[in-house]
Parts: sequence; structure tokens; C-alpha cells
Amino acid sequence: MNLTVEFTSRGAGLFFGTLLFLMASLSLLRTVVVPRHLRSVITDGVLVAVVGISRLVARIGRTYLRRDAALAWAGPLIIIALLITWLLIYILAYGLLIHGFSGEPLGDALRESGSSLLTLGFANDNSSNDATLLDFLAAATGPVVIALMIGYLPTIYQTYIDREVQVTIMAPAAGEPAWGPEFLSRMCLTKSIADLPVHLASWAPWAAKLRMTHITYPMLMYVRSGRGTRHFLVSLLTAMDASALLIALNTSLPRTPCYVTLQHGSDAVQTLYVYFGAKQPRVYYLPFRSIWLRKYKHLQPLSASQLKVPARDAQIAAVHEAAAADASKALAASGLIGLLDAEKLTTTLTREEFDYAVDILRRSDFPIEVPIEDAWEMFRATRATYEYPIYALMRKLDATPAPWSGPRNFATPTMWPTLAIDVFEQDARASAKSPDGSSTPPAPDAPHQ
Repeated sequence: MNLTVEFTSRGAGLFFGTLLFLMASLSLLRTVVVPRHLRSVITDGVLVAVVGISRLVARIGRTYLRRDAALAWAGPLIIIALLITWLLIYILAYGLLIHGFSGEPLGDALRESGSSLLTLGFANDNSSNDATLLDFLAAATGPVVIALMIGYLPTIYQTYIDREVQVTIMAPAAGEPAWGPEFLSRMCLTKSIADLPVHLASWAPWAAKLRMTHITYPMLMYVRSGRGTRHFLVSLLTAMDASALLIALNTSLPRTPCYVTLQHGSDAVQTLYVYFGAKQPRVYYLPFRSIWLRKYKHLQPLSASQLKVPARDAQIAAVHEAAAADASKALAASGLIGLLDAEKLTTTLTREEFDYAVDILRRSDFPIEVPIEDAWEMFRATRATYEYPIYALMRKLDATPAPWSGPRNFATPTMWPTLAIDVFEQDARASAKSPDGSSTPPAPDAPHQ
């Protein structure tokens, strides 16, 4: 081989091998080791590819439940694809480095790299001593990568289980799929209205943990519930809608737990939207992004007053505005751009839909103590702080099409839970007509009245 060509080839091997090694190592550290949301081109590329293929397969299904069955594979496959991708990049990186150091043909160098990385021994008996150190490094890298992934899996699945326990507990209380007004209705029918604030308060730490874990481990966003009628975002929306309805319609029950749930829930969905739903400029994925993002300084985030959870009490409202200001500054400090259009923070829920929910609650003996007009204005202002980001996330993830959960990318009929008040009234009418006082429950697919 011409000496110039050989030096060029070996130099390129050293350069690109080092580059690939650094890229794979940084991706591994950012994704598995560092407990913070750090973007990686490799991790993002694998995630986009796996999710994109899953969505293409899901489009074959004509019903939502079939789409959900196809999308359920995306989360686990992301983890497997990451392991395979990192190993392949390391094999290529070490192969290029061995070629650069020893001058072995690239094919032999790749074979030696793969055998060392996968701890199979030396593939070439006549390998150069110049590459011995690289062989040892490759032999150490393979087990380290696999060990990190083995330790990573329990963390991922334990976090998933912790998330789904709360979702599962909500199912009997709020229906499947869950719905805020139905949650309040069932609490009234079971004579548990006094315990309602306690139930709603339990969603505040859940939402805080959701925000922390799902930006640290982004593949968790694509790990779906065990049933197609459940989704963690739908359950969170249910708890937030129930809290907003209680604050809007009632004055006697404790409202502080509802405010705390709304505060943490809104913070969670806004943060997740900025990280996963909002479209970021391309320079955001470059190293030292703070330098490249300077030209976007004309884009100003929303003010804290637009992100705060409204309250009738001025002192509580001031606390909410201060908390919103802290959250918005934290996102701005990370260089993220999202929620830039103030007109997006509104509610698309109609007055007719609100009145329908109020009618269900009135029939369930929910204590309505505020004029409906005032209650509507309070509920609309509260829901505006979280509807747009959570609708965007549920549309992107193709979450369960529950009531009040917004549109999907594909035309999907709304899935309604069985309304407990309808069942109660049907049983009461049947009992009144039956001579022996017995009642026959309606068929599961009977239409709601």
C-alpha cells in the first residue's frame, strides 16, 4: 500500500475511532450514570427510531386497543436497542483504533475488536503488540456496558411499578379510562367525600416523582400501562381535573391538598412538555448549547402569572405565582425553549361539557356551593394552566382516549368509563319495578343515559 494512503487511512481510523469512543461513552454516562436529564445524540436517535417504527406498525391497527398493543413494545425495545447500539459503536470504535495503531486490515481489526469486546478472546493469533492494550480495554468495556445495563433495568422497572401502583389504585375509584368528574361522583356514592382531599393529596408526591424520574429516564415515557384503558397521563389529568372541580364548586371541603396537587401536577406536565413535547431548535442538540442559543434570546418564556394555579384567596395566589416564577426560571436556566405562545395556554373544554359533568355531580349529591357561572370561570382558568401541555403529551404518546383528554393524531372515538350514577339509577328503577325488590344490573355494553 502507498505510504501516504496508509498514513491517511490509519490517521482517519484513529480520529474516527476516538470520536466514536467518546460519543458512545458520553451517551452511556449521560443515559445510565448521571442522574439528570442530559441529551445524547445516540440515545435520542435510538429512541426516535424505535418509537417511529412502533408507530408505523401501530397504524395497521384499526382500533385504539390494537394500536396500544403495538406501542407497548416501544419502551422495552428502546432499552434493548440502546445496549445493542452502544456495543456496535464500541466494536466499530475499537476496530478503527486497532487499525490506526497496528495497521491491520480494517476487517481483521473489526473482528479482533468484536472478539475482545465480547470477551471471546483474541480472534487473530498474529495480532500486533501495538493493539494489545486496546484489546484489553475492549475486553473491559464490554462487561462494563452490560453490567451497567443490568443495573439499569431494575431501576427502570421499579420506577415503572411505583408509577403504575397509583394508576391501578385509581381505576376502581375513577373508572377505566379514568375521568375527573366520575372520580368525584364515585367518591360521593361511596360516602367517602370527606376523604376526598386526602385521596387527591396523594397525587402531589406522585407527580413530583413522575417529573423527576421521567426526565432522568426518558424511555419511561414510552413504557405503557398493562391495560389499554389505563395511562399514567390520563390518571394525572383525572386527579388534576377532580382537584380543579372541587376548588371551583365547593368551599367547605379542605382545598389546600387540591392546590398542592394542581401545583405539582401543572409543574410536572409543563416540564415534561418542554422536554418531550415542545419543538426545540436544532442547535439545542449541539455541545455547549448555551453559546448557540444566544440568537434565540428574543423568544421570551411565559410570565409566572400565566403559569400560576389560580386561587380565590390573594395570599394563596401570591404563593402560587412565586412558585411558578421559580419553576419558569429553572427551565430558562437549562436553556430550554417551550410554551412560548401565550394564546396556547387556554382551555378547549366547552361550557356544555362542563355542565354535563356538573349534572353528574349534582345527581351524585356532590356538595355544589358556588354559583355555576363563577365555578365555570374558576375551573376554566385553572385548567388553562395544564390543558395544552398535557394534551400535547397525550397526543404524542397516543394515550388512552379518555373524556376530556383532547384529540389524537388518528381519529379515535372517546372511550367512556361506566358511569356509576347511571348504574345506581338504573338499579333503583329496576328495583322499584320488580315485585320482589330484586334488581338486574344493566349489560356491560348498555348505553349510558
